[in-house]
Amino acid sequence: MKSFPQSTPLLSANRLVHLSMLLFVTVFSDQLTKYLARRILVSSVETSFLQGLVKFSLVENHGGFLGVIGNLPAGLRFFFLNVCVTLVLIACLAHLLWFAKKKSVTWIPLAFIIGGGLSNLLDRMISDGGVTDFIIIGTGYLQTGIFNLADVFILFGSFILGFYYFRHSENALD
Repeated sequence: MKSFPQSTPLLSANRLVHLSMLLFVTVFSDQLTKYLARRILVSSVETSFLQGLVKFSLVENHGGFLGVIGNLPAGLRFFFLNVCVTLVLIACLAHLLWFAKKKSVTWIPLAFIIGGGLSNLLDRMISDGGVTDFIIIGTGYLQTGIFNLADVFILFGSFILGFYYFRHSENALD
């Protein structure tokens, strides 16, 4: 009978502490900014700064990133935004804890992705399936969609991971 090698955590205790701290800071800072946005901003009223370059407008987003699946039935939205996101976050965390090489630096962008995803998932669980979005950047017709700090963490981590992948394509997720 063939036995499979035992999988053991590759993260050192030191890196596990750093990972935990980064996840905590990511989730805490996003939840704090969302809390402040809900307390300070008024729904559907836009507040501008830096000559309109940065705008704040409170929106409860039930449709995922930029509301792309907002028109799907509630059951499908729940499946994509809760079940699928949870599975992806578990896969990322499992990769981080058990399969990534000890010397890999990919744990940092993965921690940003996991932290941002966890924070948005937490929002969905406590806000009846919605996520608090409140930031818009741009001017005139050239503007971002409305987003939150968790989205920034997710995109930042994704861009860094993508950059790392293209620079080290032979061992990108090691």
